[in-house]
Amino acid sequence: MKILKNILTAAAGIVLFTGCSDFLDSNPITTLVESNYYKTEKDAQTALIGCYDGLQGIWTGDDLPSLVAPMFMSDECFAGGGIGDGVGNSMLDEFDKDRSPADVNMYEAQWKSSYKALYRCNMLISKLDQVEWTSTDTRNQVEAEVRFIRAYIYFEMVKLWGNIPLVTAPLKPEEANIPQANPEDVYKVIENDLLFAADNAQLKGQQWTPEWAAVNDGHVTVYAAKSMLARVFLFYTGYYNKQTLPNGTTKAQVIAALTDVYNSGHGLVSEYKNLWPAACSVRDASATPIGLTTTYVGEGNKETVWAVKFNSSGSWGSNDGFSSMRLIGLRSGQVSTFGTTCYGDGSWGCCPVNPKYESGWKTEEPTDPRRTSSIMDCTAEGVKLTSSHDVREFTGFYPKKYICLGNGTQSIYASQGLDFQINQYTDFVVIRYADVLLMLSELTEDAKYMNEVRDRVDLPAIPYSVTALRAERKHELSFEGIRYWDLLRYDYTLDYAANAVTFSGTVTNGAGKTATKTIDGTKLKTCKGLSQIPNNQITLSNGVLRQNDGWK
Repeated sequence: MKILKNILTAAAGIVLFTGCSDFLDSNPITTLVESNYYKTEKDAQTALIGCYDGLQGIWTGDDLPSLVAPMFMSDECFAGGGIGDGVGNSMLDEFDKDRSPADVNMYEAQWKSSYKALYRCNMLISKLDQVEWTSTDTRNQVEAEVRFIRAYIYFEMVKLWGNIPLVTAPLKPEEANIPQANPEDVYKVIENDLLFAADNAQLKGQQWTPEWAAVNDGHVTVYAAKSMLARVFLFYTGYYNKQTLPNGTTKAQVIAALTDVYNSGHGLVSEYKNLWPAACSVRDASATPIGLTTTYVGEGNKETVWAVKFNSSGSWGSNDGFSSMRLIGLRSGQVSTFGTTCYGDGSWGCCPVNPKYESGWKTEEPTDPRRTSSIMDCTAEGVKLTSSHDVREFTGFYPKKYICLGNGTQSIYASQGLDFQINQYTDFVVIRYADVLLMLSELTEDAKYMNEVRDRVDLPAIPYSVTALRAERKHELSFEGIRYWDLLRYDYTLDYAANAVTFSGTVTNGAGKTATKTIDGTKLKTCKGLSQIPNNQITLSNGVLRQNDGWK
């Protein structure tokens, strides 16, 4: 892999792009070179913002990072899209390279943007010793935040591809073509980075407060690091059938870390639906511009342990929005009438909800209000479709939490003068406090924490069991990019995941036509749940990189 091509050109100097809200709300400033930079704390803080921006950039391209792809690779959704679109996403949805054999570079934008972001992180880490620090605590805090960012990026990559080049320092051109590392070695870096962040990041020795969030929302905290450590522990030990993380972090240590988060000042907001704008908003089409009534609790609320920040200030060539959202929901030209819903058409029609998932939820927890807060039902919500809507695998349901609010004449985005493709300003909440509670229940086998989650939506308390815990995670965390990784880690043989994703049935295929949809779960097992490594990267490496099983 010519990392030089994909990384070094992105950050030969320190490129200061910003565009996130709160502490990331600056405009591009300048380009500074390595030789005259990294001298002062201000230099380091500005470079840290560049690392956050590099992380944000993974979500502002045309690829399918941490939200969209895991939804249709799980049992939650199908790939969807338009009838005339390519079927690369369906290939990933069905774990079948023969579905679209010409699509050999899926996720390449994510591969490139991830290594660009890692270059920025590695550069800053390598320069910390030459900065004139006013205190060791400040130095450690900056290092903690950048190491968390690096750990998070590597965790997303190693889950997706399994076998990736491990780069922990800025590379010279002659060093650029390196082989894939053993996943265990990648997890060692992730583990060490998160442990450092858990000891040194923001809010060390302090509780989270709304006042802190009003100024610092988006910054990595010790509580974010401890929560992410638990997520990494559960995935690594489950997927690889291990007892500890590779450097020895134990279940007891992870429980202690999560207990700190439990006592951190974070908590559950009172109404589940108020966590996402589309889940709690109603539009007034009679208003000019279109009005919006909402009970959205807002960004930086107490349930958000950590989020990737986005805003609406982007333009073409400088995209600051959560662009992955433009893929999800009602396709352009699909809708004739919206009723009072807040949605707008204009998305790419991806991720129609698997009807088996929707009907199963009704059976498993029939009075659960989270279902209607999580799933957009065209019929129930008065969304009338055109007679010739161009949607593959249409089911009548879409994920509601991060649904595209659209660009059509009836949409909120249009009324605000925004472009849905570059201005989606909803933050991507990576870790919610509810997940902390569910991880605590899973690790301690204590129903107390799980029942706090259930009590929020007025569901009765239940005894702890593995089955109950998994069902609660399925419902509480639906359509947040978590379900697929849970399926993989629940059973290292992958039988559980294979059974969950298997599907055979009939779906509507545009203009009222029907089509057969089949997902053979054994193909997930063949590729071990891993995804295709972009073939361009294998070619650039002159064969140093090797394709994953099931995608060769």
